[in-house]
Order: sequence, then structure tokens, then C-alpha cells
Amino acid sequence: MTVAIAGTGLLLAVGWLLRRALPARGVLLTVVPAAILGGLVAVVVRAVGWLPASPQRWQDTAYHLFGISFLAIGLTPPGESQLRKGAIWMGVGQWATFSLQAAAGGLVVLAFNSLHGGFGFLAPMGLNEGPGQAVSIGRLWEADYGFADAASIGATIASVGFLIAYLGGLLAVRHRPVGVGVATRSYGVTRATVVVAALVAAGYTVIYQLAFHGLGAIDEELRDLVLGVLFFFCLLIGMAVRRMLTALGVAVAGSETRRVTLLGVDALTVAILGSLTWEAVSNVIWPMVAVIGAAVVASVAVLLIAGRWLSEWRTERTLALFGTVTGTAASGLALLALVDPDLESPVAVELGAMVVVSAPVVLGGIALATAVASGALSDTAGIVVFTAVGIVSLGVLALAVPRLSE
Repeated sequence: MTVAIAGTGLLLAVGWLLRRALPARGVLLTVVPAAILGGLVAVVVRAVGWLPASPQRWQDTAYHLFGISFLAIGLTPPGESQLRKGAIWMGVGQWATFSLQAAAGGLVVLAFNSLHGGFGFLAPMGLNEGPGQAVSIGRLWEADYGFADAASIGATIASVGFLIAYLGGLLAVRHRPVGVGVATRSYGVTRATVVVAALVAAGYTVIYQLAFHGLGAIDEELRDLVLGVLFFFCLLIGMAVRRMLTALGVAVAGSETRRVTLLGVDALTVAILGSLTWEAVSNVIWPMVAVIGAAVVASVAVLLIAGRWLSEWRTERTLALFGTVTGTAASGLALLALVDPDLESPVAVELGAMVVVSAPVVLGGIALATAVASGALSDTAGIVVFTAVGIVSLGVLALAVPRLSE
């Protein structure tokens, strides 16, 4: 773990040096952040077998940096926000993308007609939920339902999803001058920043240890559930601490907590890309490519349709959700930083709050996909149900978002 943390910091510095050395011209080069350059170096070094520490340790590093980032976001004094509107739009948007990714993947399975029934329904596990969920569900489907290599396929889908998230984000902002800010920004780290970063990291460590050991002593399933959305609890705790300090007359240095957030986001970007590894899935490579392609097209269609109903922070919210439903919430936060370099919009907080809205349907979707993988429900029935949920979700957005603007 220590090696992965040190490697993350080193590669972030390498990315920053590369960004300063490269000429600022070309279609995409002007908006490629230092963090992504450092992460791409990590991908190459991992591919040739020279990157130290296991992919799991790099994933763990990204996980902890994500929690630290949201704790810092919670501590940062907010500007004007329409938190409820943004959280509902992204949360219900995740209902639609999860459901239509599953339906699109299921249609690919029917087209190939030689795959395990759960194959296509791994798409939202890897893209919408990320590598942890994909591997966890994949292992269950391997052990209980005879889906060979499900964990490896799910992890590969998630890995490809990260790359799609970042490349898609770069393509989306290539014509926006603000992207140059995040590509070339100087973090302006001061002694105060270091002190605040140390305090935030220490606070996060206490929160994590309490969740891991305290809840683990009570109920392991409860512990795992909380650890899965620990970033959300970090956000709430940060907001509570900030309000308590404000009530006591202690001013929170928003500029310093914002710098800590930006450093955390860039570092977790490097760590995520450094964790990517490619399993032996050559025997299903083309069906897997088809499943991923169909699921991404479905997600983009949802965002293009639902984005029309937003009147504020459209680009920021759309990019944040795109990163989340093709990678994880961490990549959603990283894409948000492309168009909101200083994270001054309310979207970062909305991204944390959306989990409350999205959780019921996402959990139900996982149960439904598992029913298909087990054979209790046919692929066709699963496709119909997921398609219906996706359409209903878009209908909810069409009705709810305009009302929230009134």
C-alpha cells in the first residue's frame, strides 16, 4: 500500500512535468490534465510489468483518496447551490443508465446466442458500479450459477470503462478553453495547505478505522455496506464539522480545503489508471466489446436526452454523471474537474448526494440481474423489465426536473 501511494505521488509529478514540457497545441493536447498523463504512464508501465504493488493496492489507494476528497469537499464552504435538483437529476439519471446498460447488454447476448445468460448483465456491474462490484458479483455468479470467468470479464469491462470515461470526457471538453486551466494548473500548495491536508487525512483515517473495526465488530455485512459508500459518509461528516466550526466562530479556509480536494482528485485519477490490468478474456473479446459498446451508446443517449432538461450546470452535471456511469464516482469527480477546475460549482456535492437517490433502483437492478444470471428469469424478461425501468426513469426526469426549477 505504501509503495502504491508513493508511486501515485511520483507519477502525478511525472504527469505535471510532461504537461509543462509538451507544446500546447493539437486537438486534445490542450485539455489533457497532468493527472491523466501520469496515469497513462502508469498504464504503460503496468502493461510491461514494471509497476510495483498489485492492482488491488492501487485500487485501495484510489478508494482512500476518494474518501479524503469528499471529506475535503464537505469541509469547503459552499456557494449558492441547487443541491436537491442536481442530486435528483444525477440519481434518477443513474437509474436510467443502469437499466438501459443492462438491457443493451442483454440484447447482445440474444444476438450471439452462445453466451451465459448473465454475460450482458455484467455491463452495468462494471460500467455503472465499478471494479469492486463487478468482481464481487462476478465471483458470486461463477460460484453459484456456473458463469465461467465472470469476475475477470467484469473487471475487464470496468477497466475499459475507466478509459472510456476519461477519453470521452476529453473529447467532450476539447473545444472548451477552461480545460486548459485544469491541464496546466498550479496547485499553489502552501504550508497551510499541507497542514489542512494532514488534518483531513487524519480525520479520514479515524472515520475509516471506526467504520472498518467498529462496524466490523457489530456486523460484517453492515461494515461492507458502509465501506461501499464511505465517501458519502465522509461528505456528510465534513459538512457537519464545517457547520459546527462555523457555529463556534471558527472560519474554514475554503481555498485550502479546495486545494486538498484538487490534489486528491488528481492523485486518485493516477491511482485508478495505475490499477488497470487486462485479464485473459480472449475467447469472449468480441462479445465483450459489443456489450460495452452497446451499453456506452445507451448511456450517452440517456445523457443527451436528460441533459436537455437542465437549465443550470448542464455540462458539469452531464460530465460528472458520464464519468460515474462508465467508471466510478471517482472518475465522475475527475471529469467534473475538467470543466470546473476549482470545483466551485455545487456539482461535486451533488455527486456525493446522488447515491441516496440512486441506491434503491441500483440495488434492485443488481437483484434483477442476478435473477437472470441464475436462470430464475429469462434474458428476454430481464431485457423487458430493464427497458421499462429505463423509460420510466426518463419520464420521472422529464416531469421532476422542470418542477424543481420553478
